[in-house]
Amino acid sequence: MIGYETVFITHPDLEEDVLKTSLKKFKDLIKKAKGKVVHEHLWGRRKMAYSIANQKYGVYHIWYLEGSGTMLDELQTQFRYSDEVIRFQTVRVEDLEEESNFFSEMLKTQQEEEAARKVPKVADSEPDKDKDKDKDKDKDKDKDKDKDKDKDKDKDKDKDKDADSDKKESPEPVAETEKTEETPSAEKDQENSVKEDDSEKSESTQTEKTEA
Repeated sequence: MIGYETVFITHPDLEEDVLKTSLKKFKDLIKKAKGKVVHEHLWGRRKMAYSIANQKYGVYHIWYLEGSGTMLDELQTQFRYSDEVIRFQTVRVEDLEEESNFFSEMLKTQQEEEAARKVPKVADSEPDKDKDKDKDKDKDKDKDKDKDKDKDKDKDKDKDKDADSDKKESPEPVAETEKTEETPSAEKDQENSVKEDDSEKSESTQTEKTEA
């Protein structure tokens, strides 16, 4: 039995049921050809080095197989005519366990690195949220200040209106005081003139009596 490492890429938009059916079909072919899938790894959705079949991404599968050359030919023929597979490559390996363990460790390291990259993004997003909260608080304070200013302006306007209304309701009594001052003097003048007339009349009557 010869050992093989087979890497094949499936279409990124396949539904889960369709993908499972295709993988089962490949495994049944290997079993029918008296081969065996020793180890299998799902590398997942990854960006390809270049576009293939108008696709920039693909789902990577790595299988470690045991079997004959005939088995490998039938499997590659199935890959070639399958619409679900967009690229595949097979190499011969001496130690399946060693190669599989090596890839498994590499896959774990990549997953840990990806997880570590996601953590700082979450931590960085928290200060941004705090900044946004502070900005909102400052905006609310500015709005409150503007409201207080508007209230003060309205109060000043109301005071000015009250002052204007008071002026209109209570005019200065200058003319009336002048009239009241003039009235007594006029009456006195009239009384004096009446007294003078009476005195003249009395004098004239006296002269008439003396002449008689």
